[in-house]
Amino acid sequence: MAWSSSNRDARFNPGWERTRKRILERDHHRCQWIVTDWHTGAKHICGYPANEVDHKVRAKNGEPDDDSPSNLWALCPYHHKQKTARESGEARVEKRRSREEAEWYSRPAFR
Repeated sequence: MAWSSSNRDARFNPGWERTRKRILERDHHRCQWIVTDWHTGAKHICGYPANEVDHKVRAKNGEPDDDSPSNLWALCPYHHKQKTARESGEARVEKRRSREEAEWYSRPAFR
């Protein structure tokens, strides 16, 4: 879903810009995504320049987002896009599963 047709921005708190700026400053404008080195298995943060703030755990079922600092982190555009794509895929799978379950229980045997 594109932002232009989304109502998600209506769920932002009125002080979001101030919160966003505070998180970017806290994280020194560096991506906090955890990266695993393929050769050594060592984990470290991405560290690329970040200009986006994301919720580590997204809200479910239209609930308001948890804007506490512990649930927010700075991400570079690449990792933010990756995380959003993964969450979108998970939501599509869950929606399909829910539709299939509703269809199954709408059969005459369950009425």
